[in-house]
Amino acid sequence: MKTKIVNELLEEFYKVFYEIEELSLKQGIKTLTTTELHIIEAIGTNSLTMNQLSDKLGITMGTATVAINKLLKKEFINRNRCEHDRRKVYVSLTKTGIDALKYHQNFHKIIISNITKELSSEELENFINSFNKILGNLKKQFENIKPDSIDNFDINSDLIISDVKGSSALKTFFKEKNISAGNNLKILNKTDKSIELLINNDNKMTLDILDSKNIFAINNQFKKI
Repeated sequence: MKTKIVNELLEEFYKVFYEIEELSLKQGIKTLTTTELHIIEAIGTNSLTMNQLSDKLGITMGTATVAINKLLKKEFINRNRCEHDRRKVYVSLTKTGIDALKYHQNFHKIIISNITKELSSEELENFINSFNKILGNLKKQFENIKPDSIDNFDINSDLIISDVKGSSALKTFFKEKNISAGNNLKILNKTDKSIELLINNDNKMTLDILDSKNIFAINNQFKKI
């Protein structure tokens, strides 16, 4: 019952907080969406590669590129190729982008101050300690559910395939062996050179460890939740 209350409180908090954030944005920087503002926040005062930015936001390179193109047209960011490695593209904030970042940071400072001002020092300390524990547990859950290549999982791990990468030929080979997204997979054994798998509880096979790096999976426990 208490976990239900915690869930409802968190949902209501984030809903109201982001509604306030959206209203504040419309009043202060009308040309930006909330998503674009969060991208500006992720860049901050740094100069990031597109890979670094997409990893930081937890989005695909394609999604990041679309968002950056929009911010570039609105003149909130600069985009430059690395002089030493032309494959790398760096993004940073323009003066307008820095102003937007400062506006958003100030909004957070004011809203957090306002919603905690009626808490005593002891209540605030207890809240910080409790929330830090919750955040720590949430990060552990994220690490457990985050897809990873199967060679990084332990023996006897019960997994669900989330994605299959590699060349067209390798993907075709995997498909023929019933290695595809959504299927169950268990690691029976592994060495530095090979990994033994059980697919959907009835198909045993051994793969080269390098090929296994193209198969991504998550812990099976989360499908059962």
